[in-house]
Amino acid sequence: MKNIYIPAWQYRAPGIVQRIWGWSPIEEMVLLSLDQTPGTIANVAGNLHIPRQVVSSTVARLMQFGLVEVRLSRQPVLATSSVGNDFIRSGRALPERKSDREIGISIVFEKVGLSVFRTRDVDIIPVSKLPDSGAIVAFPKIEAPETDHSMMQRVSQFLAGTLRPGEWLRGVQANSSFLERKFLVLNLDDVNDGILPQGASDQLVKALKATIKTGVLPTAAAPKPPESLSIETSFGSSNLIVGAEQHLQRFEEIVGTAKSHVFVLSTFVASQSDEIGIENRERIWRALEDACRRGVRCHLFFGTSLDRAKNAAAMQELYLRLSKVRQTRGYLLVHRDPVGSHAKFLAADDGQDGVVLVMGSCNWLSSPFSAVEVSAELRESQAVAIGLDLLREIVAKLSEASRSVETLQFISSELRRQKFRLLSSADERPSMARLTILHAADHERLLRVAAHQAQERFVCCTNRVGANMVPALFDPAEIAGRRLDDVRIYYSRRSGPVKRGHVSKHKKRLHGIVELSGVPKPQLHAKFLVWDQDHVVVSTLNWGSQSGSEDNPLDEIGFYFEGPGLASFLLEKFEAVTF
Repeated sequence: MKNIYIPAWQYRAPGIVQRIWGWSPIEEMVLLSLDQTPGTIANVAGNLHIPRQVVSSTVARLMQFGLVEVRLSRQPVLATSSVGNDFIRSGRALPERKSDREIGISIVFEKVGLSVFRTRDVDIIPVSKLPDSGAIVAFPKIEAPETDHSMMQRVSQFLAGTLRPGEWLRGVQANSSFLERKFLVLNLDDVNDGILPQGASDQLVKALKATIKTGVLPTAAAPKPPESLSIETSFGSSNLIVGAEQHLQRFEEIVGTAKSHVFVLSTFVASQSDEIGIENRERIWRALEDACRRGVRCHLFFGTSLDRAKNAAAMQELYLRLSKVRQTRGYLLVHRDPVGSHAKFLAADDGQDGVVLVMGSCNWLSSPFSAVEVSAELRESQAVAIGLDLLREIVAKLSEASRSVETLQFISSELRRQKFRLLSSADERPSMARLTILHAADHERLLRVAAHQAQERFVCCTNRVGANMVPALFDPAEIAGRRLDDVRIYYSRRSGPVKRGHVSKHKKRLHGIVELSGVPKPQLHAKFLVWDQDHVVVSTLNWGSQSGSEDNPLDEIGFYFEGPGLASFLLEKFEAVTF
């Protein structure tokens, strides 16, 4: 008998499963009847020709959700409440009935064939009890450890189809989770006889049979690079936020509307004593104070690992200021360790079962709001869910952020159950666009594709130009400029070893091919790429000074939109606030 030891992760957590009930035609008929003609149960039973017992139980359920109420004026009658009246008049679906139950989740994820097993179906041993020698497959040397977020995805796939009808997995309670490296123990004689635990992947079976045949141990599977997600979503010119003042206004509106949660990720955090732009930042602080006062949970993060102590101290100052508003624990989740990402996010519920998410160039917690910023605002549920997943992946590396990670997970799961909201006849049909998520290394590839494929124009705005400006930006722009009449690069600052003379030299070289414009005031902090009429990339990457890394895909995030007239609108707004 010969055992083989395969690297694996064991994950245990309480899972929350939700059961959903819709509304029957009888319930809708009773609600509509009481809306048109308030009356008694007997009146409704007579009008609809249905048994009184059915009407009685139906009214009880409708009252439980606040859709029906008793009016005592003159004589007691049943009637639709203001809530029920709003649902009927707005054309919205009635609120779903829900109930949650907790289940225990315990799985093992092995690293050779990427199989997921129930813990009870396999043998595992701790790393400390691994034998000194034998058929031992090592853990990958260069690989990020598994997280609650990555394991949650595997749990969702594993449980798909195993829940009761009408149930779905809302998420796991990360606060009570357990994640540890283990080794999966398999017997090669059993494998040779075709005896494998349920859930073994074809990749694992193939690797084990090759080991039996050749005696060569398998290797752990290489991690898959993140896929570029692409979906159709509602997005138009009004979803592009351009200019400092518009960013301030949208922050106040979004945070001011929130009823449950606000998430802010800013690369830097300004000290309360920083006088530069203090009047504008006071609007940010007051919006957060008002949210805390209303009982909204505020989740605040910063990204940079540079000047870590300085930013952590500024975040502590902000925490002390906000905590004076509301002393109740749990409403203020301020994180003083960096998440190691240059991305910038703002997300909050909209008070109407939806969520708004903004991503772009704006450092919400440090900006003096004097520079030109560009961000994209998502509102459609499926697109927002993807954005929240990105934010969750970024902040999940902080162990102390488990409550925020869990909340993001539950919100995105809820959003994925939603579809496009039905429009009344008076509403305009929303503009549609294709949204593609760009990770750090995707930016350079897309920029080069755009330089070759653009037919009318190619315009890029970067805050900085630096050591890699020529291969990263100037060369692709030159390729486009030799075909097109309108090729522009805007920037405000130089970084690293780049001096004014270096940029001037390339400006002369590219004269008549690329319009290279330095704009000192107002400072251009925006990072975007547009080409032709319909293609827009809103990003956090400084195209002319940084290169995205395959090893850190979440360091920079971009939203690539392809929709009618988006590029023309963005350039028009950008030029209006810049020149």
